[in-house]
Amino acid sequence: MSDELITRVEETLDKDEEQLKEDLPGLLEDIQGQEEELIGENPELFAQVIGRMDDIDIASFYEEEPEAGDQFQDLLWTGVNMLVEENPEIKDQIAADITANFEADDCPMQGHLDVNASEETITGGSGTVSDADLTLTGPADTLTGLITGGIDPVQGFMQQQYELDGSVQKGTQLASVMGEITDNVPN
Repeated sequence: MSDELITRVEETLDKDEEQLKEDLPGLLEDIQGQEEELIGENPELFAQVIGRMDDIDIASFYEEEPEAGDQFQDLLWTGVNMLVEENPEIKDQIAADITANFEADDCPMQGHLDVNASEETITGGSGTVSDADLTLTGPADTLTGLITGGIDPVQGFMQQQYELDGSVQKGTQLASVMGEITDNVPN
C-alpha cells in the first residue's frame, strides 16, 4: 500500500462531513482489493474510518452512493474478519453456525454475515444470502452501529432500534458474538 494512499485516507478523514461524503467514493474505489493490507498495517487508521462513519448519515450516503456504500461494507467486514482472527475472546463466543442478513428500512443497504463455528470465523459483505437463519431490519445507521460497535446488540434489540426475524436462540448467540466484537473494535 502506497504512502500516498495512506496520506489520502488520513486527509479525507480530517475533512468535514460534506467533504468526507464527497471524497469517500473515490477513496473507497482506490482502497478496493487492498483492504487487508490497509487494515493489517494501519489498524488505528481503520478505527478512524469506523469512527468517522458514525459522523455521517449512512442512509443518505447509501442513497447517493450505493456502490461506495457496498465498498464501505466490504471494508468493514474485512476488518471484522481480521479482528476475529486475532482475538481469542471473540473466537470463544463462536458456538454455532449462524447466517444473518442485514436489511436497512430507510435506504437500499443490504448485507450479510456468516458465523462459522468449526472455523471460528465471521465473514460478511454487501448483499443478502438465501436461507439466512436471521434477518435484522432497521435504519442503516443502527445496522452499521451493530457492526462497528456503536450499538450494543442486546440493548439495541430491547430498545427496539432494530427488528429480528428468526430463531431467538440463534439471535441470542449472534448477540453474544456481536457484543464481543463491539467490545474489541479499536477506537
